[in-house]
Amino acid sequence: MVTETDFQQAIQLIERARHILMTCHTRPDGDAVGSMRAMMDVLTGLGKTVQPLLLSPLAPWYEFLFDERLPVLTDDISLEQLHNGRLEACDLVLIIDTNSYVQLPEFDRWLRETHKKVLVVDHHVTGDNLGDVQLIDTAAAAAGEIVLDLIRHAGWPMTTSIAEALFVALSTDSGWFKFANADARLYRNAAELIEAGADPAAIYQKLYQNFSPARMQLMVRMLQSMELHGGGRVAIQHILRRDFDQTGATGRDTENLIDECQRIGSVEVAVLFVELGQDQSRGHSGFRCSLRSKGHVDVRAIAQRYGGGGHTMASGVNMEGDLDRVKQIILDAISEQLS
Repeated sequence: MVTETDFQQAIQLIERARHILMTCHTRPDGDAVGSMRAMMDVLTGLGKTVQPLLLSPLAPWYEFLFDERLPVLTDDISLEQLHNGRLEACDLVLIIDTNSYVQLPEFDRWLRETHKKVLVVDHHVTGDNLGDVQLIDTAAAAAGEIVLDLIRHAGWPMTTSIAEALFVALSTDSGWFKFANADARLYRNAAELIEAGADPAAIYQKLYQNFSPARMQLMVRMLQSMELHGGGRVAIQHILRRDFDQTGATGRDTENLIDECQRIGSVEVAVLFVELGQDQSRGHSGFRCSLRSKGHVDVRAIAQRYGGGGHTMASGVNMEGDLDRVKQIILDAISEQLS
């Protein structure tokens, strides 16, 4: 729960800052980048200099949110530049939609060493207390709801651009208002954003009717790999490196694909294993494991057990080992709860 004092401290940090560095978790989703765009507009309107920095490339279907391509760490700003003072001009670091070092690869090392003030806006239960001031509301369906609350408390103006960006944040983290986190608060906030100029039909088309042929082919391969376990209660799918190579898709194209198998009525838990790139130092790749639940299984508890995190009904974790091994580990953990 975010208190009035928390909001006032956050507003004071922002008012005192001149140059603000803003980032979010790796593999940025709609909540993260929608909230970032909204705060970029707010801060620019306040006369602040804003430096956005992504930790991995933006998915094509979110590009409409930004007028210019956002810089990416290691692509546009090298690790050497980061550690040699490239970002030292900032006097405030704003981290959106995460509070965990593990979600900030490479950037986390700089963050541990810097003496800059840090403001965190997040709605996840798991976290490392990264901020000097933290706006943490685990009851919020999206970080965008906390950004909206901050705007209200500060009395900052709401523009059509901000409303559109925050609508992207709210709608994507709620599965277009169909997940269990789509409560009355979320619908009230969405209505306010529509009244402020957000166009849901246009946003839906840009987000969900904008597949590339490569992404569609990747989804077909994923569905062909589907296995049902536990009497149809658990669906497991995988995407291998060769699937990316043969379709021309990228890691960004996997976003939300896990939701497709949840259309099956018997499925209570969906799992997607995505093979990671080769780790030269360790001689193996490993898998990114995404988990989704319809409510009977706490997938956050499973992800946390192996070093990941997230929400009760949507979590993720990176796992080492071959596909058969990691599948069995996750299956066993799910079976413990189902039984």
